[in-house]
Amino acid sequence: MSSKFNFSFRRREKKEFRNIAHGLIPAATIAPRPAVPRTPPPRSPNPSPERPRSALAAAILSSSLMGRTVAIPPPRQRSCSESDCSRVDSQTGFEPYAATALYTRDTWADSVTGRPPVPSPGHSDDDDDDSDEVEGDEDHVYQSLERQSRADDINVVYAMPLKHRKVQSCVFVWRCLCVELLRSTLAVQQAFVKELREQTQILAQEKETLEKRCLQQSQHIEHLRQELCHSHTERGNSTGESPELQNLRAQAQELVDENDGLKMTVHRLNVELSRYQARFRPLTKDEIKGLPVKGPAPPWLLDMKYLSPLLLAYEDHLNAKDKLLKSCEEELQGLRARTEEVIQENEKLHAQVNKSSTVSNKEWRHLQEQARLVLEENQVLIEQLELQHAKAKEAHSKHTQEVCKVSKQLMLLESEKQALEKELEVERKEHHALKTEFQRVRLALEHSLSLAEHNTVTDKLKRQLQDHERLKNSEVEELLARVSTLEAERKTLLLDKTNLNTDIKHMETELQLSQQANRKAQKRISVLKQQVEDSLEKELIAHQYLANIVTLAERTTHERDQLMHMASTLEKDKQGILTRIIESTVSLGKLQEKVKVYKQQASAGVCALGRRLHEQEEDFAGKAANYQREIRHLQSQLRDRQEQLHGALQQKR
Repeated sequence: MSSKFNFSFRRREKKEFRNIAHGLIPAATIAPRPAVPRTPPPRSPNPSPERPRSALAAAILSSSLMGRTVAIPPPRQRSCSESDCSRVDSQTGFEPYAATALYTRDTWADSVTGRPPVPSPGHSDDDDDDSDEVEGDEDHVYQSLERQSRADDINVVYAMPLKHRKVQSCVFVWRCLCVELLRSTLAVQQAFVKELREQTQILAQEKETLEKRCLQQSQHIEHLRQELCHSHTERGNSTGESPELQNLRAQAQELVDENDGLKMTVHRLNVELSRYQARFRPLTKDEIKGLPVKGPAPPWLLDMKYLSPLLLAYEDHLNAKDKLLKSCEEELQGLRARTEEVIQENEKLHAQVNKSSTVSNKEWRHLQEQARLVLEENQVLIEQLELQHAKAKEAHSKHTQEVCKVSKQLMLLESEKQALEKELEVERKEHHALKTEFQRVRLALEHSLSLAEHNTVTDKLKRQLQDHERLKNSEVEELLARVSTLEAERKTLLLDKTNLNTDIKHMETELQLSQQANRKAQKRISVLKQQVEDSLEKELIAHQYLANIVTLAERTTHERDQLMHMASTLEKDKQGILTRIIESTVSLGKLQEKVKVYKQQASAGVCALGRRLHEQEEDFAGKAANYQREIRHLQSQLRDRQEQLHGALQQKR
């Protein structure tokens, strides 16, 4: 069992949940092998020199044993040796996973939200409603998480501490991963249940077809038995007839022997069908159409001369198939126990996630990769911040140099103002001295000069004094104006300095906002890349399924050609027998009519087989169209996600 289900999952270390990865992979990778390999029935070790048998009984037997519809093998040429037969059997073998590829097609879907809920077998509509409610709740949780993430993006980022934001982002990523994990496990389980239901439906259809064929074969056997009794009575009545009549009777005896072989085949089929029906579900009285398992056996059943070598080989083949079925049942039980372990581990993991905030190794590696990207981004942003700090320092140094220059100019102007004030004091002292001297001179001139001369002198001195005062006042006003302009310039420079400080703080906040937006964009890009990779993997799986379907269609066409060839050969043989019977005596007219009836039944069977092949071709064409639609849908999803990734990259740029 371990060799058949040996998955090559690389694990770096031993974990508590060893089987969790097997519950997350698609169901196609862990689909059970067919119970019996799809090979044609074995040939008889001792080929009889009789006419070739019909392969329809062998196909019915193999399909009833394996539970799957297989192609009817080509008619065996009696002239071939056993080595040629073994070589032909080896060449016409079927792939063991060809049937499971048809049933595992629905394991993957377009999207998680677009997949309809699949009810489990044996459950009622209430269980379906519960599953719908659970899936609706999960959709609600997922949408609420998306709305919460959008609301967190809209809110002011610098209103909360950096560590708290990191913790909340980690918790949000972990919740999203938990939801995706739960969805994937539910999808795998639902796909497995759907596969089992499809297999049970197919087995039920095959059982119905086998029951119909068994009913037809039983009617045909009764008809042939009546013919045999009639031929025995006619043979007892007419003992000394012509050799042509004896030849015809020998041919009729061969037909009777062949009918007995078919009778034995039908009996074996009925016994096997009753065994399988008893194993899967109890049958009603109306459904039991074969011979009873208990009770006295008919006399013709115990006679060994009626047993053909093909049936003896079939018995050995049935024993081998029983052993293989037991081993497959054991493997299926082991797989069931393994799936139960996976489900229990999933439940434990969900409980542990609800209790604590631990993450798995894969998620931890993903978080470490994101942390490494964040550290690289922080390093780049720190370098950019250092460059901006260097530029700000250069601007600040230039500003301080300009302030120093202006302060030096202001100091020079203040020194000039002090010098001018000193000169003004000196001038005031000189003016006071001149006033005193003027008073003294006036007192002296009052006695020495005349009034006219004194008036002229005083007017002259007054004019000089007024001119001197006017000059001094203009100089003082100019100095005051220069001082006021310097004060205004100093205030404007202080305002510029405060504005520069506020601009630096605003740039730092914008830098932090850009860092956080860049982190979110990196996370979104990683998620989109993962989605693109998943969509590419799904597209590859779809191509593989389509290739398998094409090969199956080619195989069915080949089987149809073989059946048509077989039908033509049977038609020719029947036509020859009819011509022989027509050329015989009038006493065998009734036998000729019965052979015509047999021909009509055989043609009806061939027509039914042709209709079935036509229905299979239509079914395969419908499946191919469905696969094409699914591939187109996946391609459209891939294009949409590529456009989203391109838009996200443009937004990041």
